Amino acid sequence: MKWIVRALGGLLVLLALVELATDRSDPPNPPIEHTFEEPIAFPFEITQRYSEIDIEKPHHMHQFVFNYVNEETAQELRYIVHKVVDEPEDMEDISSYGDQYILADGTSAFYDETESTSQGLWWINKDGFTARIIYYIDGNSVELDDETRLPVQQLINLANQTL
Repeated sequence: MKWIVRALGGLLVLLALVELATDRSDPPNPPIEHTFEEPIAFPFEITQRYSEIDIEKPHHMHQFVFNYVNEETAQELRYIVHKVVDEPEDMEDISSYGDQYILADGTSAFYDETESTSQGLWWINKDGFTARIIYYIDGNSVELDDETRLPVQQLINLANQTL
């Protein structure tokens, strides 16, 4: 009986050593590498720029936010690009955001002014990211009027710089 227990023990040790020595590849981890063109000509002077990257769930959604601010006038622009990477064929229907415009490369963009404190232009870029440019004043707290609202063409010009 002792020899059976020793044989089984030896077999377990041998199996454990084989398991440790087996070279298994790590689960696939695709590189998170994206290149975006940013706007360079703005409808107001930029005094502060900063970026945010949200890749909390690397295999699900990537979001990049480029912020452009004039601290004196409190005007702000955000250029946001995001992509759901594990469901690329299920693109968001951005046409519900408003009036359609055509960008320089023929891409459809949609103008959104559903809130009185911001304006936005949405489109799907050539890499399948949903892109948008949002304009607002003082942290989205000032109601836009005829004097503070940007012409839609200025938002389109900003978007064209990212193509």
